[in-house]
Amino acid sequence: MSLKTIAAKIFAHRIAKRTNKWVNNPIETQEKVFKSLIAKGAETKFGKDHNFKTIKKHSDFIAQVPVRDYEELRSYVNLAVEGQENILWPGKPLYFAKTSGTTSGAKYIP
Repeated sequence: MSLKTIAAKIFAHRIAKRTNKWVNNPIETQEKVFKSLIAKGAETKFGKDHNFKTIKKHSDFIAQVPVRDYEELRSYVNLAVEGQENILWPGKPLYFAKTSGTTSGAKYIP
């Protein structure tokens, strides 16, 4: 067996072990990802406006972040399009997709 084959098997075993850990614990994994995303977004304008630092669980998120359409998010998107950082997500988007919707004209999607 070649060194390349041995290394590939070791790597595959590690990846499988890591994957099985989250596959066998989906709720724990989702909570971990949720907390990570909330923590990452806490210092953005959107995160500050919605008190992300106080969000500990999904029900907190539901209570603090209302569902809304593009028009209700347009002010945040416009700030990002203008080049401001840390608006909807840390940093600045690299690209924006421009769509031409039938309901409200051009829309920019970070």
